[in-house]
Amino acid sequence: MDDKLFDVFSEETEVPECVRRRVDETLEMIENSAESDRGYQKEEKTGKVINGTDRMGKIGTRKNWKRSLILTFAAVMAFGATVFAAEKYIGISGFFQEVGNKLPEEAKGMIEKDPVQQEDGDSILTYTVKEALCDKNSVQVVMEVTAKERGKYLLAGQDTMNEDPVRNLGIESDKTIGEYAAEKGLIIVKVGASFDFDSDLGIETAVGDYRNLEDDVVDFYSSAVKTNESKNLTVSCIGTATLPDAKCVDDVMRTNITFQLEDKSQGKSMTYVPVDGEGITAAGKVKILSADIEETEVGDYVTIHCIFLEECDSISLDVMDLNGNLWQLSDLGGGSEVAEVGKEATFQRSYQKTDLADEIGIRGYDYETNTTYEPVKMKLKK
Repeated sequence: MDDKLFDVFSEETEVPECVRRRVDETLEMIENSAESDRGYQKEEKTGKVINGTDRMGKIGTRKNWKRSLILTFAAVMAFGATVFAAEKYIGISGFFQEVGNKLPEEAKGMIEKDPVQQEDGDSILTYTVKEALCDKNSVQVVMEVTAKERGKYLLAGQDTMNEDPVRNLGIESDKTIGEYAAEKGLIIVKVGASFDFDSDLGIETAVGDYRNLEDDVVDFYSSAVKTNESKNLTVSCIGTATLPDAKCVDDVMRTNITFQLEDKSQGKSMTYVPVDGEGITAAGKVKILSADIEETEVGDYVTIHCIFLEECDSISLDVMDLNGNLWQLSDLGGGSEVAEVGKEATFQRSYQKTDLADEIGIRGYDYETNTTYEPVKMKLKK
């Protein structure tokens, strides 16, 4: 997950106690069942944590992936903080607006509706891709999940607990998920729908949101940064359904969904370098080398190249204008490498579309000490 989310929840509003509590509960759950979900993976080459276990099912360090879990739940809370509108289906642009983002009009014109899909699996649920959008750097999907036998189930996100308010699902009620299901005689099904991290798209992290349209119909939104820059993509997603009596990973119903998606975007690239030629920030701990920016119809994608001069894994880097205003992050996600002292590392950021100036700033922020450092002034490389 993007370190900047930690900025938002630590620097500006504190990480809520309920988020920390849910993280601790999830840590215990994962530690007790490391192979319970393929979605908990760690990228071996860079040490990036996607959720919690690596591809061999081994647990990563508690320190490193507790931070990622906090960021994941922070993102979910940010999504869920908005009161759901009354309409039944909002699509990609609507999910963007739920978290205060705005999808540019030119990006809306690239959204593909109801693409032809292939579905493989034996489940009590049906998964239907309603909308999809991609550019050179990212991909977004809205998938509708419906129970094959209507009136029997309450569909809830796989990250929920029965003690959570059912209002978190977008259902207007003061009851908990468990109370609501019991009152209506419904069986709770924990549901997931997101990208297949083992696909050829090169997706390492994903951000998601969902809302129930009915008790047994839910729309899932997923967005991710990808490394495959092909114009014609095969998008692979995985849907999961877990009944209350599931005992192990073999009891989880899995559905594989694939469809084709064309990249219709037109992007342009530019590089910024330090004005003073040095680029030192964070009290001498970090040297900024350059910042590559890819601008598309969807947004601006930034890769910050840097070298950590001292041991410090709690510093995040972000872009700002010369008036001191941080660029507005989008919900497409990002990532950062585990930085080894003296070796080049990168921070990837996804921002809402902005007017690119000839000069920008790169700000360092230490989220453990809540220290904001003086930004490095960057100029457009000619």
